Amino acid sequence: MKIQWENLSKGFAQYNKVFAELITGITDRKYAKAMQVAKKEWDKLIMLHNEFDKLIEPVSPIPIKSPFESPEFINTWKLYKEYLEETHKQYIPSRRELMMLRRLNKLADKNEHRAIEFLEYYICHGSKSIYKPSEKQLTGEEPGKVEEADQSSFDVNAKRVDI
Repeated sequence: MKIQWENLSKGFAQYNKVFAELITGITDRKYAKAMQVAKKEWDKLIMLHNEFDKLIEPVSPIPIKSPFESPEFINTWKLYKEYLEETHKQYIPSRRELMMLRRLNKLADKNEHRAIEFLEYYICHGSKSIYKPSEKQLTGEEPGKVEEADQSSFDVNAKRVDI
């Protein structure tokens, strides 16, 4: 969602430039009142955008230091984060990501191979959270803890609401 928001913000900025040129280019008095109304409505949209922007990223993200630096772990962690977004609609903010990595490191006893096994297990079993699976769960001798995916979706039949 963050990328889409940034694209929308860039679109607003580009349109704002075009609109400003349009307003200064129209000198005919019969259009002046219509342009004032249009500018007033545009200013409201900009204000709403700026207020919503504060909700998208209210605080600056912090740098994330992974406990393991191998490409295999980095790729598996990235896959896990994408899995959470795709399956459970969970975007991981930086502070949560840092704590999740710390917890994973502790649960895996600072063993990178073990941490990768855990991440693969979480993805295979639809897990939303980080926990320590039992040895039997990891080997498949015991059923894993399966969590349902988030089934929320966009309703194309939703009624229009005037803002």
